Amino acid sequence: MSNVRSVGCTTEALREQAQAWAEKLELPLDNQFLPRLELSPLGLALCMPNCSPIRVDFQEIVAKRCRPEEKKTGLLRACKLKPGMRVIDATAGWGRDAAVLASSGAEVLMLEREPVLAALLEDGLKRLHGNQHMSLNLELLGSDARTYLKALAPAAYPDVIYLDPMHPAREKSAKVKKDLYALQALLGADDDALSLLEIAQARTCGRVVVKWPARLPALLKPDYAVEGKTVRFDVYLTALPAKKIG
Repeated sequence: MSNVRSVGCTTEALREQAQAWAEKLELPLDNQFLPRLELSPLGLALCMPNCSPIRVDFQEIVAKRCRPEEKKTGLLRACKLKPGMRVIDATAGWGRDAAVLASSGAEVLMLEREPVLAALLEDGLKRLHGNQHMSLNLELLGSDARTYLKALAPAAYPDVIYLDPMHPAREKSAKVKKDLYALQALLGADDDALSLLEIAQARTCGRVVVKWPARLPALLKPDYAVEGKTVRFDVYLTALPAKKIG
């Protein structure tokens, strides 16, 4: 669980909405505590010491990461998506990879078990759906991925399950981006990544793709990997027949 201590707001006009978030997350409404969630006219943001506010902005993600010259990223090459394929991003985090996957035409369900992150994703989706000029097939469920995947009926198995577990932190690295630093500070490393991978392997009719630091050994031996400079994508294929699209 995170150590976010309260929900705040930047204007009195937003107090009622902030109060609703506070009640939903079972946190006090207070503008003084840090870390806190803060509601402003720009949306819901995570505020931490010595760090500018971080919010989920799917429109910005698509603008920065889905340009034509970046369509052959390791993520997309590992997932091998076609329009209409169903993807479960079982560790949604900030939703950045989910937005990239949805930009390829896939139907993407984000799972996020941490309530604070789920709230930030929910707020980002509301703003995305309010933009008539952008459409991504993205959905969110605030749920533990292991519980959700175990309950899936075979007919509901997705084509791809994508995992980006919270990686072990690098020691004294100045290169850790603020959003990753925030996750590390709030959540720490995932100690159940291996068990989630094993469950995912039995709940897809296509493949499981795991984003993992290039310097670390794979959680399990993959069928193959798409290498990058700092991360790689380990690909685990399933023996189940893939579903037809359309």
